[in-house]
Amino acid sequence: MVFIHFSKKYEAHFFYKIVVREHKRWLLNDSGLDVFLDDENVCEKTYDEIFQAFRELILARKWLGWVEGILKHRYYFSDQEEVERILEISRDFEDEEPSGLSLPPVYDALDRTLRSEVKGCAYVSFDELAVACLESVHEQLIDYTGFLIDEYKQEEAYQLLLHSWRERVHYRDTGVQRLHLLDEGEWVYFHDEGNPISSSETDLYLKQYPDESVRGLPENWSVTPALVHAPNELIIYTDQQGGSTFLLLQNIFEEKVIWKRVAEFPF
Repeated sequence: MVFIHFSKKYEAHFFYKIVVREHKRWLLNDSGLDVFLDDENVCEKTYDEIFQAFRELILARKWLGWVEGILKHRYYFSDQEEVERILEISRDFEDEEPSGLSLPPVYDALDRTLRSEVKGCAYVSFDELAVACLESVHEQLIDYTGFLIDEYKQEEAYQLLLHSWRERVHYRDTGVQRLHLLDEGEWVYFHDEGNPISSSETDLYLKQYPDESVRGLPENWSVTPALVHAPNELIIYTDQQGGSTFLLLQNIFEEKVIWKRVAEFPF
């Protein structure tokens, strides 16, 4: 027999809904606080199911609270909007760890503790289990939260950069009325008369209309000519509206962008 006690009904119900999917003999008692399996022969597969249910419960109901506590009491964040955005980043990291980052193995530490506490158990108090898990992952979770903060700061800096680009293309008058941008595997810019824009022209505009937001941009970056020339209207010819270049230019130029299919390119 396995008997699991909860202090909160919603946590007991959450756990019960997971385990009963795999083993119909799990029961939730009348108090709504205890979940138990009345079976003398509890196999290893059952303990795996208990582990998975506890893991889902902790990640769904405890994890972000632990991160929030570290943000407020270890890193001294007091702005709730900032805290909420960092928690959103944590959710994103949980769904898919970003490439190129070597994050602390905090989930591995959680899994080890859960398996150790659950294996062969006949009775578990979820509150005590949660405390044991938090104690075991706390130091790594502090480091992990530091990565979340770094990601947030990079995102904040990127948003400031986007804002500066929007300010340039919306309010800096370079005299350019319209540019055409064709996606033909590589991105090629054209004047409204149909002749391609050369890199030397872009360099000249950069000197004539200097701006800190476009200083040092790579010459071969597909977005650079649009930012430097800052046209009143940018017509983009592409069949890939979900592509990163199109979405970024749309984000910067907003209502100044017009989308057309490649087949509509006039030159």
